[in-house]
Amino acid sequence: MISEREAAKYPFLDDAVALVDTLGLTLEDLADPGYARVLDRAENRVSQAILSGEATAELGDTLSELLSFPVANMFVTALKEDFLHRRYSLAEAVRAQGLLRGESDARLAKIARLEFDWDLKLREELIDGIYYKFELRFKDYLGNAAAFREPKWKLVNRMMRNGYVSLTKPEVCRLLQEEIQRQIIGQVSKRRRLDISETIQGRVDNLRKILDENRSRLTGGELPSDVLMEGFPPCIRHAFEGLTAGKRLSHMERFALTSFLINAGMEIEDIVSLFMSVTDFDEGFTRYQIEHIAGLRGGRTKYTPPTCSTLRTHSVCYNPDRLCEHVKHPLNYYRIKVRDHQREQEAEQAE
Repeated sequence: MISEREAAKYPFLDDAVALVDTLGLTLEDLADPGYARVLDRAENRVSQAILSGEATAELGDTLSELLSFPVANMFVTALKEDFLHRRYSLAEAVRAQGLLRGESDARLAKIARLEFDWDLKLREELIDGIYYKFELRFKDYLGNAAAFREPKWKLVNRMMRNGYVSLTKPEVCRLLQEEIQRQIIGQVSKRRRLDISETIQGRVDNLRKILDENRSRLTGGELPSDVLMEGFPPCIRHAFEGLTAGKRLSHMERFALTSFLINAGMEIEDIVSLFMSVTDFDEGFTRYQIEHIAGLRGGRTKYTPPTCSTLRTHSVCYNPDRLCEHVKHPLNYYRIKVRDHQREQEAEQAE
C-alpha cells in the first residue's frame, strides 16, 4: 500500500485515489470546520494555476495535501471553463514532474509501468556525450512526444534500437508530465452534476472572481481594431478561438494562424500576447517562431498562409462556408470580406 506522503506527492496515482476512498470523505464532511485546511489548500492550488500557471508541493501536512487534490479537481470542474481545465492540469503535471526528477531511476520506471502501462526499461549508456538511462517503446514515446514542437523530440532525431527510444531521466519526466496532464484534464473536464454546500460554493465563487479578473491577461485580450475578425475564414477563426481558449494547436494550425495574422497586419507584440493563453507558453521560443514567419529572422522570407488545398490535406479546413467554395487561399477570403466591410461602412456614411 502506498504511504500517505507518497500519495500526497502523486495524488493522481491509482493507489493514492484508493487511499482517499478508504477515508470515506463526503461532500457533506467538507462543510465541517475541521476540513478548512483542506479547502484552503484546494482553493490555493486552483488560484495558483490561474495566477501563475504553477502549483507548489506543500508536504508539511501530507493529509491536507492529499485530500486537497480531489477537492481542487472538483472546484475546477464546477467552474466549467475549458481554458482552466488545461491550465490547471498543466500546473499539477509540472508540479509532479518536479517531484519525479528527485525519485530513483527504479521508482520512476515503476510509476511509468504500473500507472501508465509504459514499456520502459532501465538501460544506462553514454552516447555522443549524453548519458541515457532509459529505453521506452516507440509507441509509448510517440503517444506523448507527438505534441512537442522542438526538433529534438521528433522520432527521426532520436536514438532508437529494436523499437525502443533512448531517453535521459529529465526526458522521461517530461514525457510523464504529458501523460499526467492528459489524465488530470480527463478528470476535471467530465460534465457531471455537483451538489455542493454553500461553504464550497463560496470557494468556487472566489475562484470565479479571480478567473474573471485575470481572463483578459491570460487569453491575450482582443484583436487590434485594424484587424477585422469578422473577415477571418472559418479555419482561421476556429484556430484563433481555440488558441484563446488555451488549446494546443497543431503545427499546421499554428503556422496558418500566425502567418495569416502577420499578413493581415497584426503587430508582432500583439501576436505574441495571443499565445500567452497557451498553458506552456514560452515567450522566447514563441517570439522567435513568429519573427521567423514574419521574415525578421533566418532567410528573411515573409511567409504567407498555406493554400486552402494544403489546409484541407492537413485537416485544418473547418466548417467551410459559401465564400470558401470560390476562393483558394485564406488571404483571398479575408480581402473579400474586408472589401465588403469597407463598402458597407461607406454606404452607411453616405446615408
